[in-house]
Amino acid sequence: MAGSGITRVLSYQAAEAVRLGRLETVLEPFALPAWPVQLVHAMRGLAPQKLKLFMDFAAPRLRARLMAHR
Repeated sequence: MAGSGITRVLSYQAAEAVRLGRLETVLEPFALPAWPVQLVHAMRGLAPQKLKLFMDFAAPRLRARLMAHR
């Protein structure tokens, strides 16, 4: 990381840099509350089986990753 400054990013976007000490969290009391994340598809009616399997696979993993960075 070159230079210095302050920015607002989502926790998962900066997690590795924070873990490595390349970034540090500041102004934590002003952090926004977590937003819900939803997996959405544009199909009408029933979703294809492949899509349902992907969503069943992805949802708990995404939830776990996002919760780990809170």
